[in-house]
This record gives sequence, structure tokens and C-alpha cells, in this order.
Amino acid sequence: MAAQFDFRGKVAIVTGASTGIGRATAVALARSGAAVVVNFLNNEAAAAETVAEVQALRRNALAIRADVTRRAEVVGMIAETLENFARIDILVNNAGTMVAEVPWEECTEQIWDEVMAVNLKGAFFCSQVAAPHFKRRQCGRIINVSSLAADLGGAGGRLAYAAAKGGLNTLTRGLARELAPWQVTVNAVAPGIIETPWHDKFSSPDWLRSVIESTPLRRAGRPEEVADLICYLASDEASFITGEIFAIDGGR
Repeated sequence: MAAQFDFRGKVAIVTGASTGIGRATAVALARSGAAVVVNFLNNEAAAAETVAEVQALRRNALAIRADVTRRAEVVGMIAETLENFARIDILVNNAGTMVAEVPWEECTEQIWDEVMAVNLKGAFFCSQVAAPHFKRRQCGRIINVSSLAADLGGAGGRLAYAAAKGGLNTLTRGLARELAPWQVTVNAVAPGIIETPWHDKFSSPDWLRSVIESTPLRRAGRPEEVADLICYLASDEASFITGEIFAIDGGR
């Protein structure tokens, strides 16, 4: 059974919420009472499925298309959220991509820039634009979705992604200090191998099998397990935790 917290009356924005960890997080927040903004970029049909899952729980949901790497679109997303719900309590910066798995010597400028933009700049813009609303209400939660790759260095063609997530960890710690005077907490979760459509695109079956075999718990995690950790960090129970990076990786 999923963890239960009390988010009744609260509003959450989850970026990249069409599938995987983002969708599981949107549903978990709704299950505990939150209204949820489901951000997406390209996969409108999948975002609609996430909205339907939230609405099946009798919670409000709204899909908003916005490219988090473009500040003007982030401003529009925040404005539309406030127009519809009048408040923002929780921001989950989940949108991310590896673009392509390539040896670092072959990483193009285009790949590097896109990886940095989605994983790092997007989280920065969303946090920056949402912060005034958190500060005005003297409360708020920001949870960034990082990766174990930030600690391991991104071997096997994942160096740009690992570097971006390392930057996201630093952003998390820095924002935690910047926003602490307003009782806004900022934390990150760092998943290892999680069963999501991500791996259909970026991981070969042999690589995935070898990583799972080297994981002490000898299995991949479930998106719902990551979502439960995010919900905890978004809850009142975690009000004295900020600036932390929480590994959820089966012991790797």
C-alpha cells in the first residue's frame, strides 16, 4: 500500500509527469489529497492518461504543456496554475533526459546543451519562477529528481547526464540555503535503476541486467517507491529536512 500523507487543499506541479516517476508522483500526491498540475512537453496523450488517473481519485488535475528550458513558458505554466488553483505548495522538478547514450568523446555540443538545459536549467527556471509564491506564503516544498549517476560519474555513455545531475545536486543545496528564511525546503531524490519507460529508450537489456545483478537488493525499484519518498519530502513530516540528496537505489 502506498504511503499516505495529508495534502488536502494543496497544489502540486510535477514536471515531466506523462510517464514513469513523474506520473507515479502525480498520482501519489493526488492519492493523499493534492490537486496536481501535470506538466508535459511532447507526449500529450500520456499526460492525459496521468490526468485521468488523478481524476479517478476524485482530485483536480490539469495538464499544461510547457518547455521547462524556456523561462517564458515556465512563467506561463506558473501563471496558469495560479489562475486555476490560486496557489502552489509543492514543485517536483522531474523533467529530464539523457538525449542519447554516447561515449563522452563523441558527445556533440547539441547533445551536451540539451542534457544540461532539460535536467539543470529547467529545474532552475521552475524553482526561480515559483519561489516568489512560496516566499509570499512563507512555506513550500521543492523536490528535485536527480540520479545515482551524479555520484557514479555516468560510465557507459552517460557522462553529460551525470554532470547535469551533479549540478542539480549542487542547485538543491544552494536553493535550500537561499529559501530557508521563508520556511521553504529544497531536497532531491537520487534514484538508481527504476522500472520506467526511460530504459526502453536508453538502456540495453544486457546493461540493465548487469546493473540489477550488481544491486545489493537484486532488483529494480518501482516508480511508486520513488514517488512515496517524494511525497514524504513534500509533507509536513519532513519540515526540518532541507538541502539533502536522498539515494533510492537498492543499496548501490
